[in-house]
Amino acid sequence: MKRKAYILGAGVSGLVTAWKLLERGWEVEIFEKEPFIAGMSRTWRWGDFLVDVGPHLFHTPDPQMAEFWESEFGDLFVKDDYRCCNVKGKNFDEYYPYPLSYESIAKYPKEVARRVITELEQANALDRTKARSYKEYIRALVGPTLQEMFFERYPKKVWGLSTDEMTPLWAPKRVELRQKDTAFYHGQWNAAGKFGTGCVYDEIQKRIVKLGGKIHLSEPVVGVTTKGHEILELKLKNGRNLSVGTQDVVISTIPINVMSQLLGFACPLTFRGIISVFIAINKEYAIPDKLHWLYYDAPELIFNRISEQKKLSRDTAVPGKTCVTLEIAYSKDDELDRQSDQALVDRALNDFLKTGLAKKEEILATSIHRQSAVYPLLRKDYQHDLANAQSRLGEYNQLYTIGTTGEFSYADSQILFQKAFDLVDILTNQYSDFSQVKRKQNVTKLNEVVELAGRAVGDGHKPFIIAEAGLNHNGSLEMALRLIDKAVEAGVDAVKFQTYQSANRISGKVKKMKYAETVIGTEETLLEMFQRHELKKEDHVHLFDYAKNKGILIFSTPFDEGSVELLESVGTPFYKLASFDLVNIPLLKKVASTKKPLILSTGMSTIGQIEEALEAVKSEGNANVILLHCVSSYPAAPESMNLRVIETLKKSFRVPVGFSDHTLGVTVSQLAMAIGANAIERHFTLDRMLEGPDHVFSSEPEEMKVLVRTAGQINQILGDGVKRIQPNEYDTINAQRKSLYAKVPIAKGQIIERDAIAIKGPGGGLQPVYLDIVAGRPARHAIEADFPITWEDI
Repeated sequence: MKRKAYILGAGVSGLVTAWKLLERGWEVEIFEKEPFIAGMSRTWRWGDFLVDVGPHLFHTPDPQMAEFWESEFGDLFVKDDYRCCNVKGKNFDEYYPYPLSYESIAKYPKEVARRVITELEQANALDRTKARSYKEYIRALVGPTLQEMFFERYPKKVWGLSTDEMTPLWAPKRVELRQKDTAFYHGQWNAAGKFGTGCVYDEIQKRIVKLGGKIHLSEPVVGVTTKGHEILELKLKNGRNLSVGTQDVVISTIPINVMSQLLGFACPLTFRGIISVFIAINKEYAIPDKLHWLYYDAPELIFNRISEQKKLSRDTAVPGKTCVTLEIAYSKDDELDRQSDQALVDRALNDFLKTGLAKKEEILATSIHRQSAVYPLLRKDYQHDLANAQSRLGEYNQLYTIGTTGEFSYADSQILFQKAFDLVDILTNQYSDFSQVKRKQNVTKLNEVVELAGRAVGDGHKPFIIAEAGLNHNGSLEMALRLIDKAVEAGVDAVKFQTYQSANRISGKVKKMKYAETVIGTEETLLEMFQRHELKKEDHVHLFDYAKNKGILIFSTPFDEGSVELLESVGTPFYKLASFDLVNIPLLKKVASTKKPLILSTGMSTIGQIEEALEAVKSEGNANVILLHCVSSYPAAPESMNLRVIETLKKSFRVPVGFSDHTLGVTVSQLAMAIGANAIERHFTLDRMLEGPDHVFSSEPEEMKVLVRTAGQINQILGDGVKRIQPNEYDTINAQRKSLYAKVPIAKGQIIERDAIAIKGPGGGLQPVYLDIVAGRPARHAIEADFPITWEDI
């Protein structure tokens, strides 16, 4: 029986996935809301011209991808060196080659060039790792001058956000500084579609139909019926319902917020759209020289990019005439979105004439096209919302998401093709863990409270305190035993060590590299340092037995699969994995397969990488994971802690979240507990002055006792959030709260004038809120001056 795929959306990802699934014998139906295919990569005829939304280029540094495109569509490509410039100046006549290069910088005005070169020499790669926004990253990369010149107004124009609001994750993907002025995709295979970008996808459409696939245009999915983790039915706009079997798959390439809505939950992620205004011109070419497109950051111009299709796709050329595309970025319901097509065309044409690329009398015709979801809007905080949405979508066994809008990840054609290939391999490879529709990682739901050897860890429970002995035994079993003794005295919940085989942890050929937790100045190799601190199997047996006899939980961090087996043999009750093993999926799966709880540090990672790690754990049927927010700097500065990540991780993954603290002192750990950390891990030492990689930022026993006391009090201190008068406040109320007093003697029957009333303490009289009620009423009996006024007095 053929497997069946329902694909939502006939864009690039949907078409390529459908084509390749059909080739492997699947049955495929595509449902598209528009009356056309290819989305942003569509090409259509407008008068004498073929026009694109973009236009877009095909490019890749991957020889296999290039070979695939050549073999499948070679006769549909035009290969060339494609170039562009940033355009500036009052009259829009200053052209700056892009990408940036030292060669072009040398041609800037002397003072500007000198300042730029100085700033580039001072650029610090370390500063980029601290960047919290696009602006900070770019400044650390190229300096403030180039940032202001090229990476301030243009990004804001395209994204509708200030660069302070944009994620720094966008910068490394889009910015490059070269030595020489070169073509945009220099060093890569690149080409344009001979008949526009869409000609490639028109060809794929033909192949889909020939293979028996069905493409339903103007027929979107408008509803989804589910039960538990299963999708039962797809509801179409025309009223038809499609039954989805347990062995069928649903592949969504539509915007992630739309798919979320179909499944009944809100997703605040948004997209930027593109308005394309096409201008037909009675001249051979509009863009000068050998340039193919131009960038404009001037806020007074409505568009941000101008491209000329004729220069890209030669077979679309009309002698003596050309057509340019003005690209205008917009957001749903913004000022541009609300304008009529004619108003937008008029404004765009007027602004185009300001560039001097054509004269008014040369304009032949205009047209407009709107594409609503093109660029994922990468705000600084978008990853939290993305992780939430992906987690909810991932609960459905038959559902897969792919593509720029489906995954909320901007990607070029090469990436979209590769991801489609990967998904098809996952679905059709009999040796793949994912070849069954019911994916392992989505069967298990992670627990919000995790039991660690009988201790509940999660919201509403006392924070779990871990003394990380780590390598602070300096390779001495005797010192390791003393660390256990002192951990017991400090009252921590557990003591932790590190388990590894030196040869499997680090290369013996790496010289003079600092271990992540080493002190500056060591001259030994990493291998030598690890060998000096390595605990043997018999040491582990002794330590675990000793800790059990002392009544304290003991566990360890394994760094290789052999170490997991060692820890299993000594009966570790649970595990911890270090930040740099968060991406070590084989090790994660090995630990998760023991079905014991896992504590996972998240330093040096993105939300996406954390999600992948959790999926690996879930795929082994393990529901017990505790995440630790961590900043992998040793020691770490308090101001770099970003403790609110704890809240982000909790909201994103709905698991207990703690904090692995590498700062000096316990203040940051205390603050972490105050905002909800469910566990605290601190390095633990007998003496900070000892030689060794971790002692300097570790807690000594007395300091650890302070942390334990805080953990014991924190829930009582924080309370339940209900605002009420506390019993110990009543004395203060009586002593100091203000009330109404007689300012002067008031006789029985006398009307109490407002001027006769004072507001003062202590309490005992009516509250000041009743002033207007008391004023104007007769006194029931005499009230002495400076005595409180009560209800009995009026």
